[in-house]
Amino acid sequence: MALNPPLLPGSLLPLPVNGETFVLQRKGIQLDADILGVRKYQHKGSLYLSTLRMVFVKDPSAGVGWFGMGGETPSDMITFDLPLSLVRNEKFNQPIFGCNNVEGVCLPLPGTPANTHFRLSFYEGGVGTFLPLFFDLLNRNRLGPVHSPSGLGGDFTSQLQNGRFMQAAYIDPNDPTTLYIQTQPAQAQANSLTREDYYRLGPNACPPSPTPSSMSSEPRLNIVIPTATAPVKQNGGGAIPTATAPVQHQPPQQSNATVSNSQPSAPPVPDGWSVVK
Repeated sequence: MALNPPLLPGSLLPLPVNGETFVLQRKGIQLDADILGVRKYQHKGSLYLSTLRMVFVKDPSAGVGWFGMGGETPSDMITFDLPLSLVRNEKFNQPIFGCNNVEGVCLPLPGTPANTHFRLSFYEGGVGTFLPLFFDLLNRNRLGPVHSPSGLGGDFTSQLQNGRFMQAAYIDPNDPTTLYIQTQPAQAQANSLTREDYYRLGPNACPPSPTPSSMSSEPRLNIVIPTATAPVKQNGGGAIPTATAPVQHQPPQQSNATVSNSQPSAPPVPDGWSVVK
């Protein structure tokens, strides 16, 4: 497992690994994770299942209760990675009291101190769609080395592209699970890791995603530009006559009885010039 794998900038979508294909996304999931001897987590959010891993993304609104009271205990967890090749002792539970859940143990990726016992509870249903795809991908990732399992070879890639792999899932019309059959929620980026580097270095080893430069907060100044009737001066100081000579307007004479608290007038603008705001 790995704590807080990177997300795409400005979104709650996992940053894809090169060659990774997302299969489904399910909301209403509670993750109970116990990094043995280190720390425990319990959060609600969404679960993404791909050909490489399960990614849990915490719901930011779940930490706030009614009138700002209650809610989840704050923690440093935003996302949680569970690589399929490192999952052990997995099992599906149907308790009499409580909701269906999947639990198991996940071995650590580089940068993680210990094994993690996890439980994924389906508080809004949808386990019937999840289970066949989960166990199929789990077995495929266990064939061959972790960075290049033989179960995800060319035949499996064609099954994904043709949609035949999804036929293994029981599609309940009342199940709000999102299946990614034709389109992907996110594409690999320039800073995405390869599958080999993902297992060798850990997901947090990828370079940071580029962020757009912040806009300047300085107020925009007015720009004075010449109009068609403005005389344009040459380098020598002479003026080039235009088709229409500038019209001279005589400002009205102000009396000496000007009110002292009147608003100050705008700065003068030369004849034939305009103010662009």
